[in-house]
Amino acid sequence: MMGIAPLTTTVVGSYPSTPALSSLFRYCREGADPYAESLRIAVDAQLSAGVEIVSDGQTRNDMVRLFATKLSGIRMRAKPVIIGDIAHKSPITAEDQKVARSMLGGRAKLKGIITGPYTLAMSCADQHYGSAEKAAMAFAEALNSEARILSGLVDVLQVDEPFFSVEFPEYSESLVSTVFSGVHVPKALHVCGDVGRIFGRLVELPVDILDHEFAAHPELLDVVSDIDFSQMLGYGCVRSDLNVAESVAEISERIKKGVACVGHKRLVLDPDCGLRHLSPDVARAKLENMVKARNMVIQDES
Repeated sequence: MMGIAPLTTTVVGSYPSTPALSSLFRYCREGADPYAESLRIAVDAQLSAGVEIVSDGQTRNDMVRLFATKLSGIRMRAKPVIIGDIAHKSPITAEDQKVARSMLGGRAKLKGIITGPYTLAMSCADQHYGSAEKAAMAFAEALNSEARILSGLVDVLQVDEPFFSVEFPEYSESLVSTVFSGVHVPKALHVCGDVGRIFGRLVELPVDILDHEFAAHPELLDVVSDIDFSQMLGYGCVRSDLNVAESVAEISERIKKGVACVGHKRLVLDPDCGLRHLSPDVARAKLENMVKARNMVIQDES
């Protein structure tokens, strides 16, 4: 589908790489970007592991603040506060995508990640719109400007909506359609958590890849097997909530179960969620073992 090979390996987004003290000191003295090094470490770790669709590692901030700090109409507090009309001021992650792209050398494709409008709305205190739907739609319209910019820089564009697994709004299709309007690269939607009760509604959304946590929620395969859908399946096959790297054998068994459910042509393999909260050594080992497990499955099938 749209240039994505069967059993391609990718990531959900974040990687546990933070600026070194030396980078922070250099920023204070010279104004040099303290995140340049952490971004390169994150991308290099993915490439070294053999991941085929990498991200910039989202090392610059957490998924909410990364976007909320760059949009107008928001005052940053412990919880961001919406105080005026939300609008896109300037590119948010474009420069990081350009740096990541410069490192690939044809070895991998690049995935851009945008935190979803509903998750941003639910993560902010609203003192302006008076309605979660109005706030979320305002975020969606602002994020569409970012999505259009990124679609010219990346090979896959993903929207992260973890709040969909907590509460699935009736206007979710409008939100997703608005963010992705005018985007012509493959569109992915990542929803972590237990999505069993809403998977039948997620398949109705206008995306090419539905990405979920199957390692932490293996029972989701039973739900998936009972529902007819056309999208590729982003198949979380290593856990992101455990700071221990699963063995190649364990991951390969999970992959085989996914193949048995939907066939290998429709699976894209990745961790359950971002790896930000893991130790760097464990995060790297999880990615390396995921790629090795995929290779083992392909070898066993041939």
